[in-house]
Amino acid sequence: MIKLIRYGKPTAAPALVAVPGMDGSIGSIHPVVEKLSGRGEVLLVDYTGEVNPTLEELTAEIAKTIKTEAKGEIDLYGQSIGTILAAQLASLHGLPVRKVALTCTFTRLSWTMLRAGNFIMSLTPAWLYRLTVPWLMKIACGPVGDGNRHLFFRAVRQSNKRAMMKRTGWEINRDFSADLARIHNPLLILMGEKDRSVSNAAREIEKLRRLFAGHPARIVTIPDAGHVFLPSAAVAFAAKQIEEFLNSP
Repeated sequence: MIKLIRYGKPTAAPALVAVPGMDGSIGSIHPVVEKLSGRGEVLLVDYTGEVNPTLEELTAEIAKTIKTEAKGEIDLYGQSIGTILAAQLASLHGLPVRKVALTCTFTRLSWTMLRAGNFIMSLTPAWLYRLTVPWLMKIACGPVGDGNRHLFFRAVRQSNKRAMMKRTGWEINRDFSADLARIHNPLLILMGEKDRSVSNAAREIEKLRRLFAGHPARIVTIPDAGHVFLPSAAVAFAAKQIEEFLNSP
């Protein structure tokens, strides 16, 4: 089941459809959404309750929900696996998409790390998972900086372990370059310089620059930021960049 949760108030600008990361809730993008909702309506895609067997089927369900509940032209904002969902939404389902903003995207992640993470989760009882997953996410998605109270940590503690393992499995043995390359809309990509989810952050950023050479894409790196923008400075920088991008002609 997909839910669109509304933040802010409708304006003349297109609604911003925000697609969060792995746990499917607002956790990973909460402070950015909170800031962006000041400029207009944000429709958060909550997919915590989805039961799809593939990433593509999840995208199709999200697209169907947007067509039913959103009116007129939209902008898209995705984080982590939400960037791949956003890329597929922008190119495969006939949605009236104007602009696309991606934060912490990837062509491919560290498959070894994903396999190890899923193996550890499979052996971890639910009570221990809830206790340890915030600390594991600090290591995997940091640097944390002053972001210890970020809603992301509460959200992952409440996440469904089996759903997290399933969605992690969708990323193993896959290169998403083709999904990203299908985006032809004006595009902003924000990447943390210390993103630990990819094998090498600098190399992944350079790969994205090559992928979008000749495309109307702007790729910006954020100092002291990881796979989730946790420090308040990174959050403020990202929100400002996205707002300026969406407000530009």
